[in-house]
Amino acid sequence: MEFFEGLSKDFNSLLKESDDYDVIIYADKDSNVQKFHAHTVILRARSRYFRRALSRDWAKKENGVFVFKKPNITAQVFEVVLKYIYGGTADLQEQSGNVILSLLTASDELNLGELIKYTQEHLIHQKLSWLQENLVQVLHTVSCLEDCKTLREFCLEMICQDPRFLFRSENFCTLDESVLVLLLQRDDLQIDEIEVWENVIKWGLAQDPPLDSDLSRWTDDDFKTMQSRLSRCISLIRYFQISPADFCDRVRPYAKILPEDLHEDILRFHLKSSQQVRSVILPARIQGIDSNIIKPRHAALIACWIDRKEGNSSTCERIRYEFKLLLRGSRDGFTAAAFHNRCDNQVPTLILMKIQNTGEIIGGYNPTSWRRTSMNSDSGYFQSTPWGHHQRKSALSFARYSQYELGPFQTTSESFIFSLGDGKKVEDFVLSRITRENMCSAVYSSPRLGPCFGRGDLKMTDHFNAPGKCSCEWRDYEREITDSEVFAVEEYEVFHITDRGSLSSSVLSDESHELSEDKTPIMTSSNHTLASTSSAQPSVPSMQNRTPDFTTYHTGW
Repeated sequence: MEFFEGLSKDFNSLLKESDDYDVIIYADKDSNVQKFHAHTVILRARSRYFRRALSRDWAKKENGVFVFKKPNITAQVFEVVLKYIYGGTADLQEQSGNVILSLLTASDELNLGELIKYTQEHLIHQKLSWLQENLVQVLHTVSCLEDCKTLREFCLEMICQDPRFLFRSENFCTLDESVLVLLLQRDDLQIDEIEVWENVIKWGLAQDPPLDSDLSRWTDDDFKTMQSRLSRCISLIRYFQISPADFCDRVRPYAKILPEDLHEDILRFHLKSSQQVRSVILPARIQGIDSNIIKPRHAALIACWIDRKEGNSSTCERIRYEFKLLLRGSRDGFTAAAFHNRCDNQVPTLILMKIQNTGEIIGGYNPTSWRRTSMNSDSGYFQSTPWGHHQRKSALSFARYSQYELGPFQTTSESFIFSLGDGKKVEDFVLSRITRENMCSAVYSSPRLGPCFGRGDLKMTDHFNAPGKCSCEWRDYEREITDSEVFAVEEYEVFHITDRGSLSSSVLSDESHELSEDKTPIMTSSNHTLASTSSAQPSVPSMQNRTPDFTTYHTGW
């Protein structure tokens, strides 16, 4: 039996009723100074700061009592601190955002790690609107506090997802240089690079003493001043992601603040893109994804896998894919019916799921379509009949020609399943592609089931968030992606993936019409993906003018 509530109440009473105190602390300054009584034994037991401060080598007594002055901590904040130290409680519901932020600073100074953690969580979950309105102030405070990484990272991610919170703030130009550098180093800043450049210039112009925004009035000394102010920022701009027109009109007027070799390389890149440049080309910033499961950096990794680039992308190209959310389990339901209603005939799709209890993130990529097939979908058997070979005509028509679809299985060489671990380290992943010998059982569709890959490699039956309704049994893909053989999902999402540079809908419509006119079942080379890649796979030989080969498989469902 534990009696913490009574213990907390009794210890809190010592703050008001005890007369055997041996510490006096003066908090705040000027007319706001307030005196607090405390006890050495409690302060030393609860705070590493006071453990040192009350040591024999440091503390000095006056009339038998230790006296501390803390003018940098307000009386209101110090009262919260003492209640936490004595009673293990911290009621922040009625406190303003400014008071809570000051409490965070005081907790850091007094080495109260537990209170630091709780205060950060309270600001994130209970004071979100205040955080958005006071981003600069918050970042100023937490950027130099080592134990406030959680809040600092949250603010930076919030800015990256919607930079307007910061760049449109009237306090943006007061942002500390170190915080601006942290932002520019981020690959997930969701804003066009030319806007990044213009906001950096805006910040540089406003520093003390401010510079005239009219460049025609600048002297050589003004350019040198600006170059000095932005010395840590200039190398972090992704210049090679800025269009030639924007570079000419909005960057080149400031050419004098750029390193000469960088300026020449940018010109060379735009005028003769095939010529190699000497400057370091930073990767393009990662595009966003509306997901409660993964971050943009994970989406970038998956985009590389779609292009058959194994591992992390280090190219200067922007991610060419857009991830459109079709379904979210917590919003739309965890049933097979909801899945088929929202996701059938969407090509291609990405499935993401977070496993209950473990938090492991797994998923799969389907370059073919999901559908409510009525052909042997419940029998446990299927027949595949490859009749012919048809070449793809456009980047987005690949899915029409990369498969043959008789029965509940669909054939493709481009599907894969994966694990991202707990998602904290993007390099901790397992990628498992369909094996060539098992292409005919790559993807399975049934009205009774959700998304399924292989003959059980990744299977979602129905009511996916119920115990035992999802499973992984390694059969047809390259490797096992999780140790969890049977599980339920905490959340799952389905995305339709499109090429940002796709052909117009009219072109696709024409191709669809052309396909509907051709009654012959078709099959194409197995190396057609959403985007052209250099990693060519062995193509499937043309089946035209051959006797159809009927192959029967036991599905094991």
